[in-house]
Amino acid sequence: MVSIIQLLEYLVTKNIPWLWRIVRQLWRKIRRSIGKKADDGYVQRHILNFSGHPVSPGQQQAIEKHMHWASSSVVDVRLGNVPEDNNFAAAITKAIERAGLSHEEWQTIPCVAVPAGYPAVWSVILAELHGRLGHFPDVARLRPTQPGASEKYEVAEILNLRELRHASRSKR
Repeated sequence: MVSIIQLLEYLVTKNIPWLWRIVRQLWRKIRRSIGKKADDGYVQRHILNFSGHPVSPGQQQAIEKHMHWASSSVVDVRLGNVPEDNNFAAAITKAIERAGLSHEEWQTIPCVAVPAGYPAVWSVILAELHGRLGHFPDVARLRPTQPGASEKYEVAEILNLRELRHASRSKR
């Protein structure tokens, strides 16, 4: 009996991040399943944040305005410290998997990506997103605001990478 209590205590104390991740993913699934009700007309849309900084409410509203969305949810994909070894792509893939989106959600829910600032990481993220979505995502381009503004960065535009790709194909 004592050993069972000790085992449970060990599992809970040593695996709190792991347990927290499971609880967070279950909470996201519950929220998404509630949001999928067809009778209220709710359509899911995601802002995938790879920047490592929180998306402010003003930035979220600007993205919704540019995309003509009534509402959206921000999915923070935490990359952490990306290892500078030969296999950092695997670490990025694991981070994207932790976003908690199903295969169906990747292919059906409209999304806008807020890019990471490190070009090598962003190129791997873009390749991974293209593979999961089946197309390039729309990308929010942020720029510094004027001095004295309440936010440090604002949404300058939404880049439609699919249109850019199709336009450049005629220049071959």
